Amino acid sequence: MLIGRKKKLKLLNTICEEPKSQLVVIHGRRRIGKTYLVDYMFQQYRTDCLFFKFTGSASQDSSVQRDYFIEAIYQWFKQEPTTPITKWHQAFIFLKRVIDKEIEKRKHRGKVILFIDEVAWIDRHNKAGFLNAFGHFYNTYSELNKNLVVILCGSNASWIKNKIMKDTKGPLYQRVDIEIPLFPFDLKETKEYLVKEKQFDLDDKSIVDIYMIVGGVAKYLSYMDSKLSVVENIEKLFFMLNSPLYDEYDALFNSLFYEKVSQHKKIIDLLAQKTSGYTLSELETLIDESKSHVIRVNLEELIDTGFIKPINRFNHKTKNSKYMIVDSFCLFYNKWIKPLSKNDIATTINHFETLFASNSYLVWAGFAFEIVMIANIHLYLQQRGLRSALKSVGYWNHTSKEDGDRGVQIDILIEYHHNIYDIVECKYYNNTFVISQEYAKNLLRKKEKFIAFGLKGIKRYDIKMVMLTTYGTKVNRYYNQVNVAMDICLDDLM
Repeated sequence: MLIGRKKKLKLLNTICEEPKSQLVVIHGRRRIGKTYLVDYMFQQYRTDCLFFKFTGSASQDSSVQRDYFIEAIYQWFKQEPTTPITKWHQAFIFLKRVIDKEIEKRKHRGKVILFIDEVAWIDRHNKAGFLNAFGHFYNTYSELNKNLVVILCGSNASWIKNKIMKDTKGPLYQRVDIEIPLFPFDLKETKEYLVKEKQFDLDDKSIVDIYMIVGGVAKYLSYMDSKLSVVENIEKLFFMLNSPLYDEYDALFNSLFYEKVSQHKKIIDLLAQKTSGYTLSELETLIDESKSHVIRVNLEELIDTGFIKPINRFNHKTKNSKYMIVDSFCLFYNKWIKPLSKNDIATTINHFETLFASNSYLVWAGFAFEIVMIANIHLYLQQRGLRSALKSVGYWNHTSKEDGDRGVQIDILIEYHHNIYDIVECKYYNNTFVISQEYAKNLLRKKEKFIAFGLKGIKRYDIKMVMLTTYGTKVNRYYNQVNVAMDICLDDLM
């Protein structure tokens, strides 16, 4: 089944119907399902297209990859070069001739699809001239043939953007017709995958329990076994020798950032230590051995690859933005897997079962739930019915200068047009959440301080208190005292 990618499938199908050649770029993190999408489209759905596929290798130099490229041409078209090929431009000349011959032999009138997967691995620094050779091939051959669709695909979104889309001196600058970013499944799609594809029979909270550990990454979810409980699945995936995801964190970062991997991991390590995130200036102070521009570039790359997200402070400049980890897998790994040695894994029994029932995990899960909601904020907005009026999603805090007056923190503040604001309270409980007298006082303080200091100078406003919980919020006198505008639970989102 192709879950969560129907719009992408429709877009690729539309491309096949247009009377022109096009260059398509697909990017998304490792294991997200990029290759599966293209293979499904052109080897199962649109088999009327002439299809060629080549996949770059992370561990081979460009000359070896060129040999693999020639071998891929033989595998797909059973044609071999008559003279040695030692340069990339020769490889593309050969490909062009093979395609022309194949079109003539088959009397093919449909689209020709060239799918180059993991393009960033082929010639990362363009020392062997791969990009220049490919650029010349595409720019000349696509002009002659209106039926060519080239799909460049890769996990490293930053490389693709910098080397292909933004390089003003590069051969492909302003040549990309369509960019398709592929993201992890959201909560709703994850539920569909686990229930329909994996045959699980789970309540919504159990699905969120899984999501806050592996996120919506298709490959990670594919490891789940419906014959096992959630706890048994996680034990099997992480906490046993040779578990499929125990070493995934290092493999994931190495595949994306190469020799810069230690710099990116250092940022993730710091962000994992502070649940509320760090500002740029705070990170620059903490990573004093790196120059500011290097930290900024690394942050942009982590944003491009979907690991972190900047959350703006309400009504402040971007210098007050906090960077937070929004990738569930990275959050879980840094908190619960990284501290364990191989020996710990080998000697502990039922580690996750004990951990899952602990108070420390419950506290962490409450924080992880907020991150899951931020990553799935579009589902909240759909349920709220104000998606078209959205202005910003951010945070706000206030530190009091008066003795004895505690500050306030609003972790999720949603601003709409016409000065409408949602103060969103996330609570991850095993039962219906109950607002106590003390908690009600805290919520009213947040609203009071936000009006006094956050909306300073804004005369007209409409503030809504929204509860976002697992199983809903009990209506009692304190619920009414707070004047909860909307009570959203997981069932509403999923």
